[in-house]
Amino acid sequence: MSKVVRLPEDVIEIALKYGKNLAEGIRTMDKLLEEYKELDKKLADVIETRIRDVIREELEMLRRF
Repeated sequence: MSKVVRLPEDVIEIALKYGKNLAEGIRTMDKLLEEYKELDKKLADVIETRIRDVIREELEMLRRF
């Protein structure tokens, strides 16, 4: 299905940086955003795990005193 829409020139230029036409550029941007979201979630999980490890280590050290 196709639709006719009006886009500002700068938006067209941005989309064309990601693909040979608007559709390909938008699909590529969507794919990159999904990959970024997945990477961001993994990074957040790693940070949370590291924070928990540090807190656990600190609590163990305090228990020794």
